[in-house]
Amino acid sequence: MSLSEANRKYFDSISDAYDNKPWFTKVNQQVTEELQARLEWIGIPLVNTGSPTDVKEVKFLDYACGPGLMSRIFGPYVTVTKGIDISPNMVATYNARARTAGLPVFSINAVMGDLFNKNEAPSSEISGSEFRNFDLVAVGFGFHHFEDVVHAARCLKERLRPGGVLVINDFLEGGDLKADEHGNPIAGTEGDHAHHHHHPGHHRQSHHHGHDGIKSEKCDPATHTHANVKQEWDDVSSSREVKEQMKDSIAVYSFTVDGVKKFFTEAGFVDVDVAVMPERVYMQFGGRKIWRTILFAKGRKPLETEAKSEL
Repeated sequence: MSLSEANRKYFDSISDAYDNKPWFTKVNQQVTEELQARLEWIGIPLVNTGSPTDVKEVKFLDYACGPGLMSRIFGPYVTVTKGIDISPNMVATYNARARTAGLPVFSINAVMGDLFNKNEAPSSEISGSEFRNFDLVAVGFGFHHFEDVVHAARCLKERLRPGGVLVINDFLEGGDLKADEHGNPIAGTEGDHAHHHHHPGHHRQSHHHGHDGIKSEKCDPATHTHANVKQEWDDVSSSREVKEQMKDSIAVYSFTVDGVKKFFTEAGFVDVDVAVMPERVYMQFGGRKIWRTILFAKGRKPLETEAKSEL
């Protein structure tokens, strides 16, 4: 089973329960507050910010949208939101929430699709003009599910207008703290605690898919398959089957700052920057109570004049 198929299967199985844990609600709120405080850092004109640079229209793509975290974060500052997700159940959850909130289809709507399939062209549903020339593309907690991060970033860059920006968030390598039984952080336990330990003699590897500086587990450089990958979102379900689906869906565990800068740059972005969220977030991963560090990254698609100057 391919990684994309594993992701579809896993997220289909948890679409209704994905973000309904109290700790997850808190994480989403912390990420929302941090990104909304960084609107100027994103570097493009938006709407409703009170800035002299405000514009009348902003077109936004939420890729791997899930139930819509990034859409809720950027919704007040854009005029049109399109979501794409590989999971039809997640798409249904996203659209149901938007309709419940009274938001019309013409302003926000998600469809099923995959922009990263190297063997097949994107479906006709996501190939039209309405899915191109976005001012802003965002991916929330999605890149650790993508097998080839450089290819993913390039595909998303192609959906941006010249000068448009890609923004992502994900997890920082070495940024975890263990928590005690009450969920309190344990000082001095910095490291990576959301996964199984490496087997003796196993070392981190860099490979051609652009994960240099990114931590992965038991990645076979010959076949590029991932075995014994890290556990994620453990408390979503107690089902062993769902937990196995979860493990199968993850390509890498965490990212270094330099690693993210490298794959953004290799994908052709300029003005690349990575920021680390100052406040850790409490999560439950793989049966462990831990505090995690989130990073944010952005990159701008070059203007046509900039692209020509590089030729």
